[in-house]
Amino acid sequence: MPKPSKRLPKSSPPTIATPSIPPPFTPAPSSLQPLLSKLSKSSVYITHVDRHPAFFKRRVFAIPVLLNLSIILILLWRAYVEVPFYWRMTLSSLGHPNEYTIHIKESSWGEIVRVVVWRAVHFLIDWVLVRIVAPWPYSFFLERPGNPVLWRWRVGFRDSEVYVRVSRGWGKEDLLGASKEDDKRGGDSPFFKVRILPALDKERVRAKTGYLLMDGDWDLDFAVMMEATGLVDKGVLQEEQLEKSVLVWCGDEEGQGQWVIWECWKLDEGAEAAQRKKIIVFKVSLQFLFLLVEHWCLSRIFNCHTGNLTVLSHRTALRRWARSLYFSDGSKSFNTRAANPVVSLPNAKFWQQKRRSNYSPSKV
Repeated sequence: MPKPSKRLPKSSPPTIATPSIPPPFTPAPSSLQPLLSKLSKSSVYITHVDRHPAFFKRRVFAIPVLLNLSIILILLWRAYVEVPFYWRMTLSSLGHPNEYTIHIKESSWGEIVRVVVWRAVHFLIDWVLVRIVAPWPYSFFLERPGNPVLWRWRVGFRDSEVYVRVSRGWGKEDLLGASKEDDKRGGDSPFFKVRILPALDKERVRAKTGYLLMDGDWDLDFAVMMEATGLVDKGVLQEEQLEKSVLVWCGDEEGQGQWVIWECWKLDEGAEAAQRKKIIVFKVSLQFLFLLVEHWCLSRIFNCHTGNLTVLSHRTALRRWARSLYFSDGSKSFNTRAANPVVSLPNAKFWQQKRRSNYSPSKV
């Protein structure tokens, strides 16, 4: 009788632990998924809404347009001047003698050195123009998938615009650590304090338009900005969801992970609310101080014209003084010619009208 074979337990697939989210980040809401699908998992992003007026943004954008058009004209002029020079240099190197051919046997060493140095400087200037200067207008007008001109052509100039900045020269591994065991992750990372916090400074964001926030650490992702603006126009996203926030992928780029967000605009709202509360408290305290000063001044005036008053006779004396101040012989006509002890004080007319409204003839 065959012995029953022992069945080996089925091995379960290894489970991959979900990377922990370092503070101050939290899981991004699912409503942002249409935009998050367009982002690179290796970069760090900052979104914010620029509410500078449209005419101001138009003036700011006109400066790089004119600058890049000027660069294009300079490059075209340089090409018009230098193309014949390089063409004849090429012909000379191919064995066709011309004015650019160097005859070594017939030339002195001084002449040879002078020509070589001059041509080296010539080549260096053209190399700088082609390698460093020419990419500026190219990235401004022709770069794909997005460039400033294409973005403005599709979005236009608005009073409320969505901007998306992307990290330049660094990424999520610098911010969240190369591994989950890294101690300095999230808010404890040096990149968080040196590159993210300065970019989120409230005064800096309010003082500059989004286009002027590009620097050595941050660039504008024009393709994502066009996508975000389209989602807002279609009603898929709300502008409030794209207020000043930091977006980054927490996890492996090819493995398990999730998008996390730090909604730092909520901190700005709390700071503004606290500042507004301080202003209100100061205003109320100032009004209370004015009332005390007003009461003290009126008391001094009453004491000067009625003598030292007791608490019981103060009200009677006040009514009598008001009658003599505003009315003549108990009539209801305003006494403008009577001796008025307040006329020598500042804003006498204001105090007269105020006393008149508080003490009517029927109550005196």
